[in-house]
Amino acid sequence: DQTDYPDFDLKDIYITHDTSNVYVRIDINDAGSFDNFFNYTNPPVFEFYMDTEIGDTTGFDWGWWNLAFNYYVDLAPTLNPDSTEKKGYLYKYNGGRMPTWAEGEFQLLTEVPMAINDDRNALEFAIPRESVPFGTEFRPWVYSVADWAWGVGEDHLPGAVDDYMLKYDFWYGGSVYQHNGPQINTPIVIDGDMLDWVDVPNADVDEIAEELGDMATGPEFDVQDIFVTSDTSYLYMRIDINPAATFAGMYSNYTSPPAFQIFLEVNWGDTTGLGYGGFWRLPVDYMIDLSAALHPDSTSNLTPIYVYVADYNGAYEEFAPLDSAFAMFAKNDDDNAVEIAIPRADINVDTDVRPWVYVVGDDNWDNEEYVPNSIVEGWDDSGVYYALNYNFINGASVHKIADKAMPTGVETREPHNLVKGFSLVSNYPNPFNPSTTITFTLSQPENVTVAVYNTLGQRIVTLVDQQRMDKGQNEIQWNGMNERGEAVSSGVYFYRISSENYSVAKKMVLMQ
Repeated sequence: DQTDYPDFDLKDIYITHDTSNVYVRIDINDAGSFDNFFNYTNPPVFEFYMDTEIGDTTGFDWGWWNLAFNYYVDLAPTLNPDSTEKKGYLYKYNGGRMPTWAEGEFQLLTEVPMAINDDRNALEFAIPRESVPFGTEFRPWVYSVADWAWGVGEDHLPGAVDDYMLKYDFWYGGSVYQHNGPQINTPIVIDGDMLDWVDVPNADVDEIAEELGDMATGPEFDVQDIFVTSDTSYLYMRIDINPAATFAGMYSNYTSPPAFQIFLEVNWGDTTGLGYGGFWRLPVDYMIDLSAALHPDSTSNLTPIYVYVADYNGAYEEFAPLDSAFAMFAKNDDDNAVEIAIPRADINVDTDVRPWVYVVGDDNWDNEEYVPNSIVEGWDDSGVYYALNYNFINGASVHKIADKAMPTGVETREPHNLVKGFSLVSNYPNPFNPSTTITFTLSQPENVTVAVYNTLGQRIVTLVDQQRMDKGQNEIQWNGMNERGEAVSSGVYFYRISSENYSVAKKMVLMQ
């Protein structure tokens, strides 16, 4: 609570959208009033900021806040009771430095419609989506200051020193997002033996967005599995092809050279990065080309990291190598699995990265394979795609990327979308014997499946199968038994919680 200046005490934020606008409602203290904003010597500060590109070196930052903001709406000027027309002012940040602020670094884009309630302690406004490249999600932040009393007179939503931020996803809606905390630490040695990957789960155990079956061009281009993990310095990926094939076969069995590439999206804004003209929903920022590196005559264990250099969401692979930036790689002895270590600092990755793998053989463009593969839902008017999202705190999960419009209007919207989210808490105890409790939170009632897998990705037991579960906290217990009621052996297991819109896996250890 903002006790010194209760009128600047931020209470709640609500967000929703339709195809044209993003709608925001902000409530202050019930006892507060926007009219009181102007009872001080200095004008009020009341602003709504948006981080639309999650990479951490662009945007307005101040240097002490973890988000670098690209856009903001100034809400204060017309909150004066003498103002007959309520509106906000949408600005874009054009400064090229982080952190700091200088005069003229914010460009006024447009005015946005705004309205306040009769009690004058809640406002709503609409941000035109054509003016802001939201991409698939953005991260909002509200900032208020009374009488320029920096410190005692300011309030933040979410709090500036919290370990959590808010994000709004155009498929899932709003949620709370942990941005700061103990990171995954899985050191991988790039040596080709793959033994240190034993505790790393398949990034998509259920193969929701992955496996299409044998490729017509041959097994060399049939991607079987993808694994992702990290430590504080590297993002690690492992890619397995059909075990009946070899990477050498990509060259010896075909006339044309192969394409075998890893693409990485680190900025969620949709106006930069390779997007193949818009038909692919991940406009990627970086690329690692393994095509030549996997050649049997290649003796290097380094391959360049490329950055997308075009200034539009183009249809061409306009990449340039980054100076002195390389990924390390190694193949297994069977020549059908490759592991890669990508320096996090070189790809400007912040809290999340979305990787996808692209392979094609013999220039046969009708038989390309993507991992994850949007074709699960088809290249049709549904417009629903899948992405593999890797978070350095929570690990890998599969996301739908689509615009699940929620028709609304700024003058009629009901306050039903308070930003809360789906969150997954590690099972407790962990390690455990003989049982453990899995706890998770739903933002709305959903049909949920909870299953346990071994390190080979084999399903051990289904704890919940498409069961309708309530909004809020839910708990499921596992007693260490398989589907047949037999006790499983000690070791590492993974539990996956999935609903219609979300899927995530976590690791647990059973000690008998």
